[in-house]
Amino acid sequence: MSKINAVRLINVNYNNNAIRISDETFHFQGESTLLSLRNGGGKSVLVQMITAPFVHKRYRDAKDRPFESYFTTGRPSFILVEWVLDQGAGYVLTGMMVRRSQEAETENDEGLDMVTFISEYREPCLQDIHHLPVVEKGAKEMVLKNFAACRQLFDAWKKDASLRFFCYDCTNAAQSRQYFDKLMEYQINYKEWESIIKKVNLKESGLSELFSDCRDEKGLVEKWFLDAVESRLNREKSRMKEFQNLLEKYVAQYQDNQVKIRRRDRIRLFREEAGPIREQAEQYRAEEEKEKEQMHLLARLIEELNCLKGQSEETYRAVLGKMDAILEQIARIEYEKLSGELYALEEKLRYHMSNRDMIEAEQDALKREAEEVEHRLHLLACARQQEVLSEIRTELLEIRQRIQVSRQEEADLAPERNRIGRTLYRYYERAFTENDTAHRENREQYRAMSAQAAAEKEKLSGYEAGEGLEMLSWVVMGLQETPLGPGGYSGYIGDIYVKYDYDAEKVKEASWTDIKKALTRMSE
Repeated sequence: MSKINAVRLINVNYNNNAIRISDETFHFQGESTLLSLRNGGGKSVLVQMITAPFVHKRYRDAKDRPFESYFTTGRPSFILVEWVLDQGAGYVLTGMMVRRSQEAETENDEGLDMVTFISEYREPCLQDIHHLPVVEKGAKEMVLKNFAACRQLFDAWKKDASLRFFCYDCTNAAQSRQYFDKLMEYQINYKEWESIIKKVNLKESGLSELFSDCRDEKGLVEKWFLDAVESRLNREKSRMKEFQNLLEKYVAQYQDNQVKIRRRDRIRLFREEAGPIREQAEQYRAEEEKEKEQMHLLARLIEELNCLKGQSEETYRAVLGKMDAILEQIARIEYEKLSGELYALEEKLRYHMSNRDMIEAEQDALKREAEEVEHRLHLLACARQQEVLSEIRTELLEIRQRIQVSRQEEADLAPERNRIGRTLYRYYERAFTENDTAHRENREQYRAMSAQAAAEKEKLSGYEAGEGLEMLSWVVMGLQETPLGPGGYSGYIGDIYVKYDYDAEKVKEASWTDIKKALTRMSE
Protein backbone atom coordinates (compact mmCIF):
# COMPACT_ATOMS: atom_id res chain seq x y z
CA MET A 1 0.00 0.00 0.00
CA SER A 2 1.32 3.44 -0.91
CA LYS A 3 2.45 5.70 1.95
CA ILE A 4 2.54 9.47 2.24
CA ASN A 5 6.11 10.75 1.83
CA ALA A 6 5.61 14.55 1.91
CA VAL A 7 2.91 17.24 1.84
CA ARG A 8 3.36 20.73 0.38
CA LEU A 9 0.92 23.66 0.71
CA ILE A 10 1.32 26.80 -1.42
CA ASN A 11 -0.70 30.03 -0.97
CA VAL A 12 -3.25 28.65 1.52
CA ASN A 13 -5.20 31.23 3.61
CA TYR A 14 -7.48 30.57 6.60
CA ASN A 15 -9.10 32.34 9.56
CA ASN A 16 -10.60 34.89 7.17
CA ASN A 17 -7.25 35.40 5.43
CA ALA A 18 -5.64 36.35 8.74
CA ILE A 19 -3.16 33.48 8.48
CA ARG A 20 -1.39 32.51 5.27
CA ILE A 21 0.83 29.56 4.36
CA SER A 22 3.04 30.87 1.54
CA ASP A 23 5.02 27.70 0.77
CA GLU A 24 5.50 24.95 3.36
CA THR A 25 6.57 21.30 2.98
CA PHE A 26 6.02 18.56 5.59
CA HIS A 27 8.30 15.52 5.28
CA PHE A 28 6.75 12.25 6.57
CA GLN A 29 9.24 9.85 4.89
CA GLY A 30 6.49 7.21 4.62
CA GLU A 31 6.36 6.79 8.40
CA SER A 32 3.69 7.43 11.05
CA THR A 33 4.15 11.07 12.05
CA LEU A 34 2.79 13.17 14.89
CA LEU A 35 2.11 16.90 14.28
CA SER A 36 1.79 18.68 17.63
CA LEU A 37 0.34 22.21 17.32
CA ARG A 38 -1.28 24.58 19.80
CA ASN A 39 -4.97 25.39 19.67
CA GLY A 40 -5.65 27.43 16.58
CA GLY A 41 -2.33 26.36 15.11
CA GLY A 42 -3.97 24.91 12.01
CA LYS A 43 -4.30 21.16 12.69
CA SER A 44 -7.86 20.96 11.37
CA VAL A 45 -6.95 23.10 8.37
CA LEU A 46 -4.00 20.86 7.59
CA VAL A 47 -6.14 17.70 7.80
CA GLN A 48 -8.87 19.30 5.67
CA MET A 49 -6.34 20.34 3.02
CA ILE A 50 -4.62 16.93 2.93
CA THR A 51 -7.99 15.15 2.65
CA ALA A 52 -9.37 17.38 -0.15
CA PRO A 53 -7.56 15.78 -3.14
CA PHE A 54 -8.80 12.27 -2.22
CA VAL A 55 -12.54 12.81 -1.58
CA HIS A 56 -15.47 13.98 -3.64
CA LYS A 57 -16.86 17.49 -3.41
CA ARG A 58 -19.40 16.90 -0.63
CA TYR A 59 -16.73 15.46 1.69
CA ARG A 60 -14.33 18.42 1.44
CA ASP A 61 -16.26 20.72 3.81
CA ALA A 62 -15.62 20.64 7.54
CA LYS A 63 -18.43 21.22 10.06
CA ASP A 64 -17.96 24.96 10.33
CA ARG A 65 -15.46 25.57 7.53
CA PRO A 66 -16.64 25.16 3.94
CA PHE A 67 -13.82 24.23 1.60
CA GLU A 68 -14.54 27.15 -0.71
CA SER A 69 -14.05 29.65 2.14
CA TYR A 70 -10.27 29.19 1.95
CA PHE A 71 -10.11 30.57 -1.59
CA THR A 72 -11.26 34.16 -2.02
CA THR A 73 -9.03 35.49 -4.83
CA GLY A 74 -8.10 34.63 -8.39
CA ARG A 75 -4.62 33.55 -7.40
CA PRO A 76 -4.19 29.75 -7.39
CA SER A 77 -3.51 27.68 -4.28
CA PHE A 78 -1.77 24.30 -4.43
CA ILE A 79 -2.24 21.17 -2.29
CA LEU A 80 0.48 18.61 -3.12
CA VAL A 81 0.83 15.13 -1.60
CA GLU A 82 3.72 12.82 -2.55
CA TRP A 83 3.34 9.02 -2.07
CA VAL A 84 6.00 6.30 -1.84
CA LEU A 85 5.01 3.34 -4.00
CA ASP A 86 5.46 -0.24 -2.83
CA GLN A 87 8.46 -2.41 -3.72
CA GLY A 88 10.63 0.59 -4.65
CA ALA A 89 8.47 1.43 -7.67
CA GLY A 90 9.18 5.15 -7.23
CA TYR A 91 6.94 8.04 -6.27
CA VAL A 92 3.60 9.48 -7.32
CA LEU A 93 2.58 13.11 -6.81
CA THR A 94 -1.12 13.91 -6.35
CA GLY A 95 -2.01 17.58 -6.44
CA MET A 96 -4.85 20.05 -6.63
CA MET A 97 -4.76 23.60 -7.99
CA VAL A 98 -7.72 25.71 -6.70
CA ARG A 99 -8.88 29.30 -7.06
CA ARG A 100 -12.09 31.31 -6.77
CA SER A 101 -14.01 31.09 -10.03
CA GLN A 102 -13.62 34.24 -12.14
CA GLU A 103 -16.91 33.82 -14.04
CA ALA A 104 -19.97 35.68 -12.81
CA GLU A 105 -22.27 32.75 -13.49
CA THR A 106 -20.78 29.30 -13.28
CA GLU A 107 -22.20 25.81 -13.42
CA ASN A 108 -19.88 24.81 -10.56
CA ASP A 109 -21.84 24.85 -7.29
CA GLU A 110 -18.72 25.43 -5.23
CA GLY A 111 -17.78 28.55 -7.16
CA LEU A 112 -14.21 27.24 -7.55
CA ASP A 113 -11.93 26.42 -10.46
CA MET A 114 -10.14 23.16 -9.64
CA VAL A 115 -7.55 21.17 -11.56
CA THR A 116 -6.14 17.93 -10.17
CA PHE A 117 -3.02 16.26 -11.49
CA ILE A 118 -0.97 13.08 -10.98
CA SER A 119 2.76 12.72 -11.73
CA GLU A 120 4.74 9.46 -11.50
CA TYR A 121 8.54 9.45 -11.32
CA ARG A 122 11.49 7.55 -9.89
CA GLU A 123 14.15 10.26 -9.60
CA PRO A 124 13.96 13.98 -8.74
CA CYS A 125 12.63 15.89 -11.71
CA LEU A 126 10.74 19.02 -12.73
CA GLN A 127 7.40 17.29 -12.05
CA ASP A 128 8.15 16.22 -8.46
CA ILE A 129 6.81 17.85 -5.29
CA HIS A 130 9.92 19.91 -4.63
CA HIS A 131 10.67 21.22 -8.13
CA LEU A 132 7.18 21.85 -9.51
CA PRO A 133 7.68 25.21 -11.28
CA VAL A 134 4.59 27.04 -10.02
CA VAL A 135 6.56 29.37 -7.75
CA GLU A 136 9.46 31.59 -8.77
CA LYS A 137 11.57 32.50 -5.75
CA GLY A 138 13.55 35.71 -6.15
CA ALA A 139 16.13 37.28 -3.87
CA LYS A 140 13.55 39.19 -1.81
CA GLU A 141 10.12 37.77 -2.63
CA MET A 142 8.27 34.76 -3.98
CA VAL A 143 6.25 35.13 -7.19
CA LEU A 144 3.34 32.74 -7.78
CA LYS A 145 2.43 31.95 -11.38
CA ASN A 146 -1.15 32.64 -12.43
CA PHE A 147 -3.80 29.97 -12.93
CA ALA A 148 -3.80 30.12 -16.74
CA ALA A 149 0.00 29.76 -17.01
CA CYS A 150 0.00 26.74 -14.70
CA ARG A 151 -2.93 25.16 -16.56
CA GLN A 152 -1.10 25.65 -19.87
CA LEU A 153 2.06 24.08 -18.39
CA PHE A 154 0.11 21.04 -17.09
CA ASP A 155 -1.59 20.53 -20.47
CA ALA A 156 1.80 20.61 -22.23
CA TRP A 157 3.20 17.95 -19.86
CA LYS A 158 0.10 15.83 -20.36
CA LYS A 159 0.69 15.82 -24.13
CA ASP A 160 4.35 14.83 -23.71
CA ALA A 161 4.45 11.05 -24.21
CA SER A 162 7.82 10.77 -22.43
CA LEU A 163 6.26 11.93 -19.12
CA ARG A 164 3.80 10.10 -16.90
CA PHE A 165 1.83 13.22 -16.08
CA PHE A 166 -1.99 13.44 -16.01
CA CYS A 167 -4.23 16.43 -15.26
CA TYR A 168 -8.03 16.65 -14.88
CA ASP A 169 -10.59 19.45 -14.70
CA CYS A 170 -12.62 18.61 -11.56
CA THR A 171 -15.44 20.91 -12.61
CA ASN A 172 -16.12 18.29 -15.32
CA ALA A 173 -17.82 15.17 -13.91
CA ALA A 174 -16.30 12.80 -16.48
CA GLN A 175 -12.75 14.01 -15.83
CA SER A 176 -13.36 13.90 -12.08
CA ARG A 177 -14.25 10.19 -12.37
CA GLN A 178 -11.14 9.58 -14.42
CA TYR A 179 -9.07 11.22 -11.69
CA PHE A 180 -10.43 8.98 -8.90
CA ASP A 181 -10.07 5.90 -11.09
CA LYS A 182 -6.45 6.82 -11.68
CA LEU A 183 -5.93 7.11 -7.91
CA MET A 184 -7.20 3.55 -7.51
CA GLU A 185 -4.36 2.34 -9.73
CA TYR A 186 -1.95 3.49 -7.01
CA GLN A 187 -4.10 1.86 -4.22
CA ILE A 188 -5.39 5.25 -3.08
CA ASN A 189 -9.05 4.43 -2.41
CA TYR A 190 -11.30 7.46 -2.03
CA LYS A 191 -13.87 5.38 -0.09
CA GLU A 192 -11.38 4.80 2.73
CA TRP A 193 -10.81 8.53 2.95
CA GLU A 194 -14.54 9.35 2.84
CA SER A 195 -15.77 6.63 5.22
CA ILE A 196 -12.97 6.45 7.79
CA ILE A 197 -10.45 9.31 7.65
CA LYS A 198 -13.05 11.96 6.91
CA LYS A 199 -15.40 10.82 9.75
CA VAL A 200 -12.60 10.70 12.30
CA ASN A 201 -11.66 14.31 11.49
CA LEU A 202 -15.18 15.82 11.38
CA LYS A 203 -14.69 17.24 14.88
CA GLU A 204 -11.77 18.28 17.02
CA SER A 205 -12.45 15.25 19.29
CA GLY A 206 -13.31 12.86 16.49
CA LEU A 207 -10.87 10.18 17.58
CA SER A 208 -12.16 10.29 21.17
CA GLU A 209 -15.78 9.94 19.96
CA LEU A 210 -14.67 7.04 17.79
CA PHE A 211 -13.59 5.02 20.80
CA SER A 212 -16.47 6.24 23.01
CA ASP A 213 -18.98 4.81 20.55
CA CYS A 214 -16.91 1.71 19.87
CA ARG A 215 -15.60 0.30 23.15
CA ASP A 216 -14.50 -3.04 21.74
CA GLU A 217 -13.14 -4.50 18.54
CA LYS A 218 -16.51 -5.65 17.33
CA GLY A 219 -18.11 -2.25 17.54
CA LEU A 220 -15.10 -0.60 15.92
CA VAL A 221 -15.17 -3.06 13.04
CA GLU A 222 -18.92 -3.00 12.51
CA LYS A 223 -19.31 0.77 12.69
CA TRP A 224 -16.19 1.99 10.98
CA PHE A 225 -14.29 -0.63 9.03
CA LEU A 226 -16.93 -3.05 7.82
CA ASP A 227 -18.53 -0.75 5.26
CA ALA A 228 -15.21 0.42 3.88
CA VAL A 229 -13.73 -3.06 3.66
CA GLU A 230 -16.91 -4.60 2.27
CA SER A 231 -17.24 -1.90 -0.37
CA ARG A 232 -13.65 -2.50 -1.34
CA LEU A 233 -13.73 -6.31 -1.40
CA ASN A 234 -17.27 -6.80 -2.76
CA ARG A 235 -17.27 -4.57 -5.78
CA GLU A 236 -18.65 -7.25 -8.13
CA LYS A 237 -19.22 -10.40 -6.00
CA SER A 238 -19.28 -11.52 -2.40
CA ARG A 239 -15.86 -12.01 -0.88
CA MET A 240 -16.81 -12.47 2.76
CA LYS A 241 -14.29 -15.21 3.23
CA GLU A 242 -11.54 -12.83 2.45
CA PHE A 243 -13.12 -10.35 4.83
CA GLN A 244 -13.23 -13.02 7.54
CA ASN A 245 -9.56 -13.70 7.08
CA LEU A 246 -8.89 -9.99 7.20
CA LEU A 247 -10.93 -9.65 10.40
CA GLU A 248 -9.13 -12.54 12.05
CA LYS A 249 -5.86 -10.96 11.21
CA TYR A 250 -7.09 -7.72 12.69
CA VAL A 251 -8.14 -9.39 15.98
CA ALA A 252 -4.83 -11.18 16.23
CA GLN A 253 -3.07 -7.94 15.52
CA TYR A 254 -5.10 -6.21 18.21
CA GLN A 255 -4.20 -8.80 20.81
CA ASP A 256 -0.62 -8.57 19.76
CA ASN A 257 -0.85 -4.82 20.15
CA GLN A 258 -1.99 -5.21 23.75
CA VAL A 259 1.05 -7.31 24.53
CA LYS A 260 3.18 -4.77 22.75
CA ILE A 261 1.68 -1.96 24.82
CA ARG A 262 2.76 -3.68 28.03
CA ARG A 263 6.13 -4.30 26.57
CA ARG A 264 6.23 -0.67 25.53
CA ASP A 265 5.85 0.46 29.13
CA ARG A 266 8.69 -1.75 30.22
CA ILE A 267 10.77 -0.56 27.32
CA ARG A 268 10.11 3.07 28.23
CA LEU A 269 11.36 2.42 31.75
CA PHE A 270 14.37 0.67 30.36
CA ARG A 271 15.04 3.56 28.00
CA GLU A 272 14.89 6.07 30.84
CA GLU A 273 17.40 4.09 32.85
CA ALA A 274 19.54 3.35 29.83
CA GLY A 275 19.56 6.98 28.70
CA PRO A 276 23.26 7.65 29.33
CA ILE A 277 24.21 4.38 27.70
CA ARG A 278 22.03 5.23 24.75
CA GLU A 279 23.66 8.63 24.40
CA GLN A 280 27.08 7.02 24.31
CA ALA A 281 25.81 4.40 21.89
CA GLU A 282 24.34 7.14 19.71
CA GLN A 283 27.65 8.95 19.74
CA TYR A 284 29.44 5.73 18.87
CA ARG A 285 26.96 5.02 16.11
CA ALA A 286 27.32 8.56 14.80
CA GLU A 287 31.08 8.19 14.73
CA GLU A 288 30.71 4.78 13.12
CA GLU A 289 28.38 6.27 10.51
CA LYS A 290 30.90 9.02 9.86
CA GLU A 291 33.58 6.38 9.50
CA LYS A 292 31.40 4.42 7.08
CA GLU A 293 30.69 7.57 5.12
CA GLN A 294 34.40 8.37 4.96
CA MET A 295 35.19 4.80 3.91
CA HIS A 296 32.45 4.99 1.34
CA LEU A 297 33.82 8.28 0.08
CA LEU A 298 37.30 6.80 -0.06
CA ALA A 299 36.01 3.77 -1.93
CA ARG A 300 34.16 5.98 -4.38
CA LEU A 301 37.27 8.16 -4.71
CA ILE A 302 39.45 5.12 -5.41
CA GLU A 303 36.92 3.81 -7.88
CA GLU A 304 36.71 7.18 -9.58
CA LEU A 305 40.51 7.48 -9.64
CA ASN A 306 40.81 3.99 -11.14
CA CYS A 307 38.21 4.91 -13.72
CA LEU A 308 40.02 8.16 -14.53
CA LYS A 309 43.32 6.26 -14.64
CA GLY A 310 41.87 3.79 -17.12
CA GLN A 311 40.45 6.58 -19.23
CA SER A 312 43.74 8.46 -19.08
CA GLU A 313 45.69 5.37 -20.11
CA GLU A 314 43.32 4.73 -23.00
CA THR A 315 43.59 8.38 -24.03
CA TYR A 316 47.37 8.20 -23.68
CA ARG A 317 47.58 5.10 -25.85
CA ALA A 318 45.31 6.69 -28.42
CA VAL A 319 47.41 9.85 -28.43
CA LEU A 320 50.60 7.78 -28.77
CA GLY A 321 49.08 5.96 -31.73
CA LYS A 322 48.09 9.25 -33.35
CA MET A 323 51.54 10.70 -32.64
CA ASP A 324 53.24 7.68 -34.23
CA ALA A 325 51.03 8.02 -37.31
CA ILE A 326 51.68 11.77 -37.49
CA LEU A 327 55.43 11.25 -37.02
CA GLU A 328 55.44 8.69 -39.84
CA GLN A 329 53.60 11.14 -42.08
CA ILE A 330 56.01 13.93 -41.10
CA ALA A 331 59.01 11.68 -41.74
CA ARG A 332 57.64 10.69 -45.16
CA ILE A 333 56.90 14.34 -46.02
CA GLU A 334 60.36 15.43 -44.79
CA TYR A 335 61.96 12.64 -46.83
CA GLU A 336 60.08 13.69 -49.95
CA LYS A 337 60.92 17.34 -49.31
CA LEU A 338 64.61 16.64 -48.72
CA SER A 339 64.72 14.35 -51.76
CA GLY A 340 63.28 17.11 -53.92
CA GLU A 341 65.69 19.65 -52.47
CA LEU A 342 68.61 17.23 -52.96
CA TYR A 343 67.74 16.67 -56.62
CA ALA A 344 67.40 20.43 -57.13
CA LEU A 345 70.75 21.08 -55.40
CA GLU A 346 72.47 18.36 -57.43
CA GLU A 347 71.12 19.95 -60.59
CA LYS A 348 72.35 23.36 -59.46
CA LEU A 349 75.70 21.82 -58.46
CA ARG A 350 76.19 20.33 -61.92
CA TYR A 351 75.28 23.68 -63.47
CA HIS A 352 77.66 25.64 -61.22
CA MET A 353 80.45 23.09 -61.64
CA SER A 354 80.27 23.49 -65.39
CA ASN A 355 80.27 27.29 -64.96
CA ARG A 356 83.16 26.99 -62.49
CA ASP A 357 85.25 25.00 -64.96
CA MET A 358 84.64 27.61 -67.63
CA ILE A 359 85.44 30.46 -65.22
CA GLU A 360 88.58 28.70 -63.96
CA ALA A 361 89.79 28.25 -67.50
CA GLU A 362 89.14 31.93 -68.21
CA GLN A 363 90.79 32.88 -64.90
CA ASP A 364 93.89 30.83 -65.71
CA ALA A 365 94.18 32.49 -69.09
CA LEU A 366 93.67 35.96 -67.63
CA LYS A 367 96.05 35.18 -64.76
CA ARG A 368 98.76 34.17 -67.19
CA GLU A 369 98.14 37.28 -69.26
CA ALA A 370 98.15 39.48 -66.11
CA GLU A 371 101.38 37.87 -64.93
CA GLU A 372 103.00 38.55 -68.30
CA VAL A 373 101.83 42.18 -68.22
CA GLU A 374 102.99 42.58 -64.64
CA HIS A 375 106.34 40.98 -65.49
CA ARG A 376 106.83 43.36 -68.41
CA LEU A 377 105.90 46.30 -66.17
CA HIS A 378 108.37 45.19 -63.56
CA LEU A 379 111.09 44.79 -66.18
CA LEU A 380 110.38 48.24 -67.58
CA ALA A 381 110.41 49.82 -64.13
CA CYS A 382 113.56 48.00 -63.14
CA ALA A 383 115.28 48.94 -66.38
CA ARG A 384 114.35 52.56 -65.89
CA GLN A 385 115.52 52.54 -62.30
CA GLN A 386 118.67 50.65 -63.26
CA GLU A 387 119.56 53.31 -65.84
CA VAL A 388 119.05 56.05 -63.28
CA LEU A 389 121.08 54.19 -60.69
CA SER A 390 123.85 53.53 -63.21
CA GLU A 391 124.10 57.22 -64.00
CA ILE A 392 124.09 58.05 -60.29
CA ARG A 393 126.80 55.44 -59.59
CA THR A 394 128.92 56.80 -62.43
CA GLU A 395 128.61 60.32 -61.15
CA LEU A 396 129.21 59.07 -57.60
CA LEU A 397 132.40 57.30 -58.64
CA GLU A 398 133.59 60.44 -60.35
CA ILE A 399 132.82 62.44 -57.25
CA ARG A 400 134.64 59.95 -55.07
CA GLN A 401 137.68 60.12 -57.42
CA ARG A 402 137.59 63.88 -57.32
CA ILE A 403 137.30 63.80 -53.55
CA GLN A 404 140.25 61.45 -53.38
CA VAL A 405 142.27 63.70 -55.63
CA SER A 406 141.25 66.72 -53.67
CA ARG A 407 142.29 65.10 -50.39
CA GLN A 408 145.72 64.48 -51.84
CA GLU A 409 146.18 68.08 -52.75
CA GLU A 410 147.47 70.60 -50.43
CA ALA A 411 145.51 72.01 -47.51
CA ASP A 412 145.08 75.33 -49.25
CA LEU A 413 142.65 73.65 -51.61
CA ALA A 414 140.13 73.10 -48.75
CA PRO A 415 138.09 76.22 -49.56
CA GLU A 416 137.90 75.14 -53.18
CA ARG A 417 136.89 71.64 -52.07
CA ASN A 418 134.15 72.98 -49.86
CA ARG A 419 132.85 75.08 -52.71
CA ILE A 420 132.92 72.17 -55.08
CA GLY A 421 131.21 70.01 -52.40
CA ARG A 422 128.40 72.47 -51.97
CA THR A 423 128.03 72.74 -55.73
CA LEU A 424 127.94 69.02 -56.09
CA TYR A 425 125.51 68.70 -53.20
CA ARG A 426 123.16 71.15 -54.85
CA TYR A 427 123.60 69.37 -58.16
CA TYR A 428 122.95 65.95 -56.76
CA GLU A 429 120.09 67.21 -54.63
CA ARG A 430 118.49 68.69 -57.74
CA ALA A 431 119.18 65.46 -59.65
CA PHE A 432 117.74 63.39 -56.78
CA THR A 433 114.65 65.61 -56.73
CA GLU A 434 114.18 65.21 -60.48
CA ASN A 435 114.78 61.49 -60.14
CA ASP A 436 112.19 61.28 -57.30
CA THR A 437 109.67 63.20 -59.42
CA ALA A 438 110.26 60.83 -62.33
CA HIS A 439 110.04 57.91 -59.96
CA ARG A 440 106.66 59.07 -58.64
CA GLU A 441 105.39 59.55 -62.22
CA ASN A 442 106.54 56.03 -63.08
CA ARG A 443 104.94 54.72 -59.89
CA GLU A 444 101.62 56.43 -60.72
CA GLN A 445 101.72 54.97 -64.22
CA TYR A 446 102.54 51.58 -62.77
CA ARG A 447 99.70 51.85 -60.24
CA ALA A 448 97.27 52.87 -62.99
CA MET A 449 98.34 49.91 -65.10
CA SER A 450 98.21 47.62 -62.05
CA ALA A 451 94.74 48.90 -61.12
CA GLN A 452 93.59 48.33 -64.70
CA ALA A 453 95.05 44.82 -64.67
CA ALA A 454 93.52 44.14 -61.24
CA ALA A 455 90.14 45.37 -62.43
CA GLU A 456 90.37 43.02 -65.38
CA LYS A 457 91.28 40.19 -63.00
CA GLU A 458 88.43 41.01 -60.65
CA LYS A 459 86.00 41.24 -63.55
CA LEU A 460 87.05 37.87 -64.90
CA SER A 461 87.66 35.99 -61.64
CA GLY A 462 85.23 37.68 -59.28
CA TYR A 463 87.96 38.14 -56.61
CA GLU A 464 89.41 41.42 -55.34
CA ALA A 465 93.12 41.95 -56.28
CA GLY A 466 95.80 43.31 -53.91
CA GLU A 467 97.94 46.47 -54.41
CA GLY A 468 101.07 44.55 -55.46
CA LEU A 469 104.74 45.21 -54.52
CA GLU A 470 105.93 48.72 -53.59
CA MET A 471 108.33 50.05 -56.29
CA LEU A 472 110.53 51.89 -53.77
CA SER A 473 111.64 48.51 -52.41
CA TRP A 474 113.11 47.77 -55.85
CA VAL A 475 115.00 51.10 -55.74
CA VAL A 476 116.43 50.22 -52.30
CA MET A 477 117.59 46.83 -53.61
CA GLY A 478 119.21 48.59 -56.57
CA LEU A 479 121.30 50.83 -54.22
CA GLN A 480 122.59 47.86 -52.20
CA GLU A 481 125.93 46.02 -52.61
CA THR A 482 125.16 42.32 -53.29
CA PRO A 483 127.22 39.20 -54.12
CA LEU A 484 125.95 39.56 -57.67
CA GLY A 485 127.34 43.10 -57.81
CA PRO A 486 125.93 46.59 -57.11
CA GLY A 487 122.16 46.62 -57.80
CA GLY A 488 121.85 42.82 -58.03
CA TYR A 489 118.97 40.77 -56.55
CA SER A 490 119.41 40.36 -52.79
CA GLY A 491 115.94 39.17 -51.59
CA TYR A 492 115.31 42.54 -49.90
CA ILE A 493 111.82 42.89 -51.36
CA GLY A 494 110.49 39.60 -49.93
CA ASP A 495 112.19 40.13 -46.55
CA ILE A 496 110.79 43.64 -45.94
CA TYR A 497 107.24 42.54 -46.91
CA VAL A 498 107.43 39.64 -44.46
CA LYS A 499 108.92 41.91 -41.79
CA TYR A 500 106.02 44.42 -41.98
CA ASP A 501 103.31 41.78 -42.50
CA TYR A 502 102.60 42.87 -46.12
CA ASP A 503 101.51 46.38 -44.99
CA ALA A 504 102.18 48.53 -48.11
CA GLU A 505 102.32 51.84 -46.19
CA LYS A 506 104.88 50.54 -43.67
CA VAL A 507 106.95 48.99 -46.52
CA LYS A 508 106.88 52.36 -48.33
CA GLU A 509 108.05 54.27 -45.23
CA ALA A 510 110.82 51.74 -44.53
CA SER A 511 111.96 51.89 -48.21
CA TRP A 512 112.25 55.70 -48.07
CA THR A 513 114.32 55.44 -44.88
CA ASP A 514 116.68 52.89 -46.49
CA ILE A 515 117.06 55.08 -49.61
CA LYS A 516 118.05 58.07 -47.47
CA LYS A 517 120.53 55.93 -45.56
CA ALA A 518 122.07 54.67 -48.83
CA LEU A 519 122.40 58.21 -50.29
CA THR A 520 123.92 59.47 -47.03
CA ARG A 521 126.46 56.63 -47.13
CA MET A 522 127.32 57.42 -50.75
CA SER A 523 127.79 61.11 -50.03
CA GLU A 524 130.48 60.45 -47.40
